[in-house]
Amino acid sequence: MQGGPSLRSSVSPASLITLGNLACGVAAMIWASEALRRDDVAVLEYAGWLIVLATIFDALDGKVARLTQSASNFGAQLDSLADAITFGVAPALMARTLVIIEQPVFDTRPHPRLLFVAPILFAVCAVLRLARYNVEHEQEDPQQAGGRGFVGLPSPAAAGLPTALVLFFFNIQDPDFLLPLAPEVVHGIQEFILRTLPFILVFVAVLMVSRVPYPHFFSWLTRSRNPFRATAETVIVFGLLLIEPAFCLLGAALGFTLVPALRALPGQWRARHSVSSQDQQP
Repeated sequence: MQGGPSLRSSVSPASLITLGNLACGVAAMIWASEALRRDDVAVLEYAGWLIVLATIFDALDGKVARLTQSASNFGAQLDSLADAITFGVAPALMARTLVIIEQPVFDTRPHPRLLFVAPILFAVCAVLRLARYNVEHEQEDPQQAGGRGFVGLPSPAAAGLPTALVLFFFNIQDPDFLLPLAPEVVHGIQEFILRTLPFILVFVAVLMVSRVPYPHFFSWLTRSRNPFRATAETVIVFGLLLIEPAFCLLGAALGFTLVPALRALPGQWRARHSVSSQDQQP
C-alpha cells in the first residue's frame, strides 16, 4: 500500500525552530497560570518575553526552511498550529491575567463579559486568520512562500501589541526607565493600559480577519529604497531595543498595526462609496 509523503523527510531544523515557537507559547501560558495561582503579577513579564522569543523563532523558521531547501507542507501546517497557540491563545491569556490581578490595585473594574469574551474573540480570529491563509496559499510551493505581504494583520503582529503593552506596563515603573516620570504619571499610564487591553484584543482581532494588506515586518522596517536610510533606521531601532526594549517593541507594534490600517481606510471608503453610488443609479 502506498502512503502519503514521508514525515521523516519533513523533520528539519526549521521544524525544530517551529517547535521552539510552540514551546515558548505553552511556557507563556504556564507563567500566566502561575501568576494567578501565586497572585504575583511580576511573573507575567516572563510570559511576555517568551512570546517575543517565539516571534523570533517564527521569523526564522521559514527562512531556515528555504535556505536548507527543506520547506514542506508538513512544516507549513506545523507552523500554523504553533502560531494558533503561541500567538492566538497565550497573549490573550496573558493580557486577561494582568487585568484580573491588577484590577483591585487600580480599581479599574472592567466589564466582566468583555473581559471574558475579548480573549476568546482574539483566539478565534487568530485561528480563522491562519485557516484563511492556509486555504488561500494551498497551491503555493512552500519553497517559494514568504515573499509577499499578508491580507489581514498577521497573528504574530496581532500578538505583538498586547504583549508589548504588558511588557511596557512593567518597564515604565523601572527606576532606570529612559524617561523619568512622576509616580502619578506612571500610575496613570498603567491604569490606561489596564482599561484598554480588553478593547485592544477586540481591535486587533478584527484586523486579523480584515482584508487590510500588511507587509512582512522586516520588509516594512527596511521599506526605504535608499540603502543608507534603511541601514540607519535599522541601526536606530536595534539601538533602542538595547536601551529600552519594551518601549521600542511597543512603538514598533503600534506603527506596524496602525499605519497599514490607516492607509487602507481611504481606499476602502472610496470603494464602498463607488458601490453605493452604482446601486443608487436607475
